[in-house]
Amino acid sequence: MPVEFISAVHPNPATEGDPTAGNGIDVDYARRYARALDDGGFDYTLVTYHSASPDALQLAQFVATHTERIKPVLAHRPGVIFPTHAARALATLDRISKGRLVLHIISGGSDEEQRREGDYLSKSERYARSDEYIRILREVWAADGPVSHEGPYYRFEGFRSDVTPYHGTIPISVGGSSQDAYRWAGSRATSSGCGASR
Repeated sequence: MPVEFISAVHPNPATEGDPTAGNGIDVDYARRYARALDDGGFDYTLVTYHSASPDALQLAQFVATHTERIKPVLAHRPGVIFPTHAARALATLDRISKGRLVLHIISGGSDEEQRREGDYLSKSERYARSDEYIRILREVWAADGPVSHEGPYYRFEGFRSDVTPYHGTIPISVGGSSQDAYRWAGSRATSSGCGASR
């Protein structure tokens, strides 16, 4: 089994040791950092998500645009973007990166952080919503025509997308450290790079 190297991209010089070194996005710093990871032979780089951070989807595109081989692992929180829009946006980014995107679903571990963006579901409800979200993404990516859906968290009719992922689908990994997370993620895991399940 080959060894793969994973990092996290940083949009500014702030670190845990010096959190005041920067905030927001320092474009030149982020470009240099992403290129250093690419040139250094890293296989993946996590693009983290937090309610106050630079937008992860746009940062992942920035990384893909300024690198050649590294795979952006986009942390994505269901409940912030409707899944049909996300399916189209993610497929577009995957096309831009020529199939390098990996999606990392984070259901949200902190109720306080979730409420900052208007999400008041319980942790178990967030896992259930994430499950439905992933099923919708995969269905939209695989569809030959319009897709309709009615579930506990999402409902839509006749959605179709003119853009599909570069390789037909996008690898999806799931995050979490609770027993619910282990059960939920473990029941879906088919290892395929970066702990991704397909």
